[in-house]
Amino acid sequence: MSGNETSKTVDRLYKAYFARDLEGMLSTLSDDVEVRFLGRGIYRGIEQARAFLMANTGMLNDLNFRIRRLIVDGQWAAAVWDETAKTIHGEAYANHGVDVFRVKDEEIVLLHENNDVVVHRAAFGPSPSRPN
Repeated sequence: MSGNETSKTVDRLYKAYFARDLEGMLSTLSDDVEVRFLGRGIYRGIEQARAFLMANTGMLNDLNFRIRRLIVDGQWAAAVWDETAKTIHGEAYANHGVDVFRVKDEEIVLLHENNDVVVHRAAFGPSPSRPN
């Protein structure tokens, strides 16, 4: 797969994320995707990914998510980002991180989200029990 195909697939995921389009996000994932969210868990397969994304997308309001750099190398991509928002509790929130992707046949097979876990836990508490 070319870096261009990888970049287009990652771009589709982020466009759906910015639009809060869960189905659009899921359409970029393979059926056997592995989603890893640092400090929260590993979600294997499209149904676990769906449940995680449904719970996760409603945690922040007035989101300003900025991709500072997208680095693509063949099937692999890394997006360096930062974000500000209001939590579901109405508190100010700011975090930063790197999302790592592996794309095959124009589908994301691995999404590893890395963020400042201390910031996330301060805003939302410890993670619930997680599938692994």
